[in-house]
Order: sequence, then C-alpha cells, then structure tokens
Amino acid sequence: MDVIDGMRIDQIFCVYMEYGDDFCECIEKVAREKGIRAGAVLSGAGTFDRARIHHIAHTEFPSSNKFVELEGPIELCSVDGIIADCKPHLHCTMAVRGDELFAGHLEPGCKVLYLAEAVVAKFSGRDLERDTHPRYGIARLKAK
Repeated sequence: MDVIDGMRIDQIFCVYMEYGDDFCECIEKVAREKGIRAGAVLSGAGTFDRARIHHIAHTEFPSSNKFVELEGPIELCSVDGIIADCKPHLHCTMAVRGDELFAGHLEPGCKVLYLAEAVVAKFSGRDLERDTHPRYGIARLKAK
C-alpha cells in the first residue's frame, strides 16, 4: 500500500453533457482544458442510448478484461473515479431497460441520450500519474 498525501481540493466543476456526447471523452476534455493533473469524479448520473464497460475476467496475473457493449435505454446510476495526469479512471453502475444491472469500468463509447451530469474536483498540492507495477504488470497510481 502507498498513501499519497499533501493534496487538497482546489476547484469543483459541474459538467453538463447532452445528446450524442461521449461521457468519457467529455470528462477527459474537461480534465485537459482545466489542467487536472490530480483530481476525482465525485459523482455523476444520466442516460445513455448505448454504453461500453469492462470488468475483470479472472483473478490470475496478468489481468484480463471482458468488454460488454450495451444498448439502451440505459440509466447511469452512479459514476466516480480518479483523474491522474488528465486521464480519468471511472467505474459505474447502470440499469439497462430498467431490469438489468451492470457495473464496471466505464469505457469510451457511452453515448448520452437525454442528459448526463458529473461533478469533477481538481486537486492541488501534488500531481498524480499511473505507471506499470513492476511485479504485477497492472496500472499503478503514484505521485508525480
């Protein structure tokens, strides 16, 4: 375990997305335009007409992902994650057609139907980045 300290919330941004916007692309665009080298998506909700997520496929190393493509109507129930070096790592829960629940890592390709909203925090004090863990070969969060 590693604890990265010395950060504080500097700014909060509320992001509104509309029909046809790609949720992940919008969050990354906000991060780049606002210079978010360290931050978080604190919450989010909305609707998609299609979505793409992945989740882990097994518990062995190296890791492997299973990608799932979903067709709407889809309710994005929750989304949150960490932004490091302007790149978001987002996880979500969503309901498809009101009767199937899905959870996983949000991927590009999630197209907003009616609207989507997110609250994004910019941290100051330290920058974050991800590298590859030398032993496990997976992404690792660290201070820059």
